[in-house]
Amino acid sequence: MAKPLTAITVAKARAGAERREIADGGCAGLYLVVQPSGHKSWALRYRSRGRPVKFTLGSVLSPGTESATAPTVDSPLSLHAARELATRTLREVQTGHDPAVAKRKRREEQAHHEADTFESVAEEFLRREGPRLRTVAQRRADLQLLYRPLGQMPIPEIRRAMFSRVFDAIEDGRGATRANRVQTAVKALLNWYGSRSDYVSVLTRTKARISIAGRARSHVPSDAELRAIVLAAERDQLFGSYLLFTLHTSTRRGESAALKLSELSPDGRTWVIPGARYKNGRDLLLPLSAKAQAIIAAMPVRSGGDYVFSDEKSDGKRALANFAARKARFDKLCGVRGWVIHDLRRVARTALSRAGVSADIAEMCLGHHVLSGVRGVYDRHAYEAEKRHAFEALARMVEDIVRPPADTVVPFTGAKRRRK
Repeated sequence: MAKPLTAITVAKARAGAERREIADGGCAGLYLVVQPSGHKSWALRYRSRGRPVKFTLGSVLSPGTESATAPTVDSPLSLHAARELATRTLREVQTGHDPAVAKRKRREEQAHHEADTFESVAEEFLRREGPRLRTVAQRRADLQLLYRPLGQMPIPEIRRAMFSRVFDAIEDGRGATRANRVQTAVKALLNWYGSRSDYVSVLTRTKARISIAGRARSHVPSDAELRAIVLAAERDQLFGSYLLFTLHTSTRRGESAALKLSELSPDGRTWVIPGARYKNGRDLLLPLSAKAQAIIAAMPVRSGGDYVFSDEKSDGKRALANFAARKARFDKLCGVRGWVIHDLRRVARTALSRAGVSADIAEMCLGHHVLSGVRGVYDRHAYEAEKRHAFEALARMVEDIVRPPADTVVPFTGAKRRRK
């Protein structure tokens, strides 16, 4: 029969090459566990529903630090406290309640919460849904703004007011438009998480911070502003070339930035934007004007990747990004303020009309116009030639705006006044 342990024998118990369990003769089922590392803990062995169970009570309390509070599971325990907790635990077992099962459930819930922190869920969302998002880089940047204040909190514990305070801070520091976009990204994330669990988003009925009308832009740079932008872009090989290509293809910011050589036809005269990263989800065929082709041809070939507009650090492996900082530097170069990259798309659409391109073809160039009804069923013409003609007309119109033809000087032929 095992001898009762004492405070001295507990303190003097030495580690061996293997884990040791020393039975306490003073309390049935209680064991002192000594690990090879020297760590000591208390374990209780009993039977529950006919099965043997080992239940860890807690670590061994250092001598002279006896606690006056009632002993609890997973807290440091003296010999006396371990015996008291073991006796209380065995009484629970006799009533049909197994504390080991309850402890395991608590740990599983804790692990579940830790795995479902805002940051971990966001990263999982971006990994799984990123390939289907047109602007995954922007979505990542928006969600990352919440990593520091809320990233380590389990999503079920984040209240609506907590999100609102973060959105307020973003609005104060970065503007209402950015705050609105971040809020939209978070709502999409929470809805995605809710579709995979029993979570109900706390932002379901949250209104946009600014209305659609308030966000809509109708600004079109003037001819003088466009002239300054284009002339400055011609002196900037990477970002400037990207802006010129965006203008001459009437594409959106992310679409042109993510241009890949593999998306071009073998002769380089046609670009097909995959539907996976186009707004309407359909592949878009864009004939490239001679000007657009020249822009691509002038870009350095990156041996490491497929992206055309990519800096030396990315080496073609990543598309052009960090638009805000790049554009801020470019604005100083061109001297134009108050415009955004998407304004170039409006410039292109306006220039197409000025060049006499029909509305149908102009809208097709922008990927807006899709034939519907009977015409859509029977008219399978790709309008490639018409769109190519339109983009060449766009290039000529931009050139005329930037470098207007010299005015014809008409000499004055009126009769000279005779002197009296």
